Amino acid sequence: MSTYRRLNKTLLWVLVIAFSILIAGGLLIFKNEAPRPTKIVSQNGTTLVTKQQLISGQAVYEKYGLTDYGSYLGNGTYFGPDYTAQALHVYIQGMYQYYGNKQYGKSFKALNAEQQSGIKGKVKEEIRHNRYNPKTDELTLTTAQTAGLNHLTRYYRHQLRNNPRQAGMPENMIRNNTDDFMQRGDKIDQLTFFFFWGAWLSSTNRPGQTYSYTNNWPYDLEAGNIMTSDAMVWTALSVALLVAGVGVVIYFYKKYHFDMEYTLDYDKIGAIKTDEPITPSQRKAAKYFLIVMGMFFIQVLLGELLAHYYVENGFFGIPLQNIWPFNLAKTWHLQLVIFWVATAWLATGIYITPRVLGREPKRQGFLVDTLFYALLIVVAGSMLGEWGSTLGIINSKWWLFGHYGWEYAEMGKFWQILFILGMVLWVIILCRGFLPAIKIKKNLDRSRLLQLLLSGSIAIPAFYLASLFILPNSHVTFADYWRWWIVHLWVEGIFESFAVILIGYLLVDMKLTTIKSTIRALYFQLILLLGTGVVGMGHHYFWEGDHSIWLALGSCFSALEVIPLCLLVWEAYTHYKVYRDSQLEFPYKGTFMFLVSTGLWNALGAGALGFLINAPAINFFEHGTQWTSAHAHASMAGVYGFFSIAIMLFAMRHLTKPEFWTAKVEKWVKWACWLFNIGLAGMVFITLMPMGFLQLKDALDFGYWHARQMSFYKEPIIQGLTIARSVPDLIFTAGVVVIGVIFLRAMFHLKPASKKINPVDYDIK
Repeated sequence: MSTYRRLNKTLLWVLVIAFSILIAGGLLIFKNEAPRPTKIVSQNGTTLVTKQQLISGQAVYEKYGLTDYGSYLGNGTYFGPDYTAQALHVYIQGMYQYYGNKQYGKSFKALNAEQQSGIKGKVKEEIRHNRYNPKTDELTLTTAQTAGLNHLTRYYRHQLRNNPRQAGMPENMIRNNTDDFMQRGDKIDQLTFFFFWGAWLSSTNRPGQTYSYTNNWPYDLEAGNIMTSDAMVWTALSVALLVAGVGVVIYFYKKYHFDMEYTLDYDKIGAIKTDEPITPSQRKAAKYFLIVMGMFFIQVLLGELLAHYYVENGFFGIPLQNIWPFNLAKTWHLQLVIFWVATAWLATGIYITPRVLGREPKRQGFLVDTLFYALLIVVAGSMLGEWGSTLGIINSKWWLFGHYGWEYAEMGKFWQILFILGMVLWVIILCRGFLPAIKIKKNLDRSRLLQLLLSGSIAIPAFYLASLFILPNSHVTFADYWRWWIVHLWVEGIFESFAVILIGYLLVDMKLTTIKSTIRALYFQLILLLGTGVVGMGHHYFWEGDHSIWLALGSCFSALEVIPLCLLVWEAYTHYKVYRDSQLEFPYKGTFMFLVSTGLWNALGAGALGFLINAPAINFFEHGTQWTSAHAHASMAGVYGFFSIAIMLFAMRHLTKPEFWTAKVEKWVKWACWLFNIGLAGMVFITLMPMGFLQLKDALDFGYWHARQMSFYKEPIIQGLTIARSVPDLIFTAGVVVIGVIFLRAMFHLKPASKKINPVDYDIK
């Protein structure tokens, strides 16, 4: 136990230091965020844009879910344009046109190369100069900049009004309702002002600096946006730190024997049984898994619809975009993956609770049913609200009940709060079993393992509270700081930590590892995961208008994040080896196959592909392209998706009668695992990675704005790659269908409920 104390103290200090850095860096972000001026005025003092109009334009962007179509400051979806980069390019073209007419009486395109070069140099110098006055809180635009703003306004009026050419989007989606957080006036014009403000802050130098508020992102030579020297320096240093970090971690890993020790004395273990009785609340958990598979199947179908929108503006000639526009389908696609993964974990926790205690807490079944129906209300209500907000049915309270406007935090504030309350109820359900079990002094190792698992469970609702800090009128830099607490820290950090702890618990539960070695290994993995991952989330802060210190912090800690993820490959191999060499009649073959897959995709999808895109020198050009999509799919489906299936198979093995799990069913589980892996690998490496490579090359050749235009996806080679994706998509979908049928059939073979069960024995030495 003294060893545990030292490890526990080390983990606590790592968390204190990591979160201190994260919060201190956040304070620098808020202090150095780009100004939202009270007024934007012309040189003669005429008011062009008010702060209220900027906020109104942001509200329009949020209400209609444009973050799930295009992106802003590189954050959002990859199908539509990046509105910051696009607006910057169009705004500059308007300035070119102004100077062409003023100086030569011709359009810019009619000028010769020397004349064009002179105008380009003048415009570049003009837009880099910061004319914001902090004393009056006003931003002054030159006459040419004013002309650029007017040109931009005309451009978006043409693009967004009476124009059905926006692929996957309904015509005239944006309406002139004056809803919450909006001002009276033309909503497309106000949206344009919001886009213009993003273009301004990304191309105007910070006071006293030679780079913009976004560290010169997006890449655009005409705007003078080139990669800063800091980005290159910290990329090189991060690679060096990765190499050094690997050596240090291997040293500690081997010196202190932080690997799990496997139980190989099978005679002392006895046969692994799955025919033990189950309690009423455990039986009720089974219906969660059925809902999980339903949400998983719908999510996959929506993903295929999204891929189809890349090919045509509709669905085989059916104008489906009028009912399910791309942004709505993407919203549901993202939200459902969080819902079904979280629900799988909630249900597994519900199943485990009586198992660790050895009995059913009073009225546990009522709480389990309450949570189940509450989740159904949140899932259905939030999705219907997003549909109503996007199509203009929900207006005045769109931010409460409709689309909240931020990727991965699309649920309206009302649904976010209900979701948090649901997770709190889940923690209460766990505590009613875990706390009494932890107090049992028979086995202190067992108590420590349960403490780790309960702590990981409590962290899940705790860190989602960051969503409450974001309001529709929040500064985008402030909002994105907290949004990444959800996307990276909650999904990629807390989920990852909970998964690691739960894997350790399952290995002990399945009597494959000794409990002491498992706890030590878990501490070591958590120290590495959280020590690197908390600050490593800073790679999301490179180009959002944040302090440049994040180029150093984000790049270095992101590189170190790769180390614990790659260590999980070794864990996956050793898990497989024990399963392969086991002399027992092993009932968890399906669970092990998916656990091994989880470890491999953790290293490949989260580790290798994450490292590929997180270095500043690459991310500057790649940010928001299909390489990001490849990383997202490989890590979300390959890690959290496969892990969720693994733990559901474990729980279902105990919830159903043993005779259900015939050799034929086991064979279908094996085939499902292969279908998932082949389908995901094909999706990532046949389509997304090649597309991302070509898109990155396009950005390097012509500028980031060009790579994000719809014309890129109309190139024959891109169209071919997109069509080719249908094959791995169908293979992956077949895996979902197979595993879904298995769970559906299992519902008809559940064990009868019993009042009391035997607690799990952790006395393996």
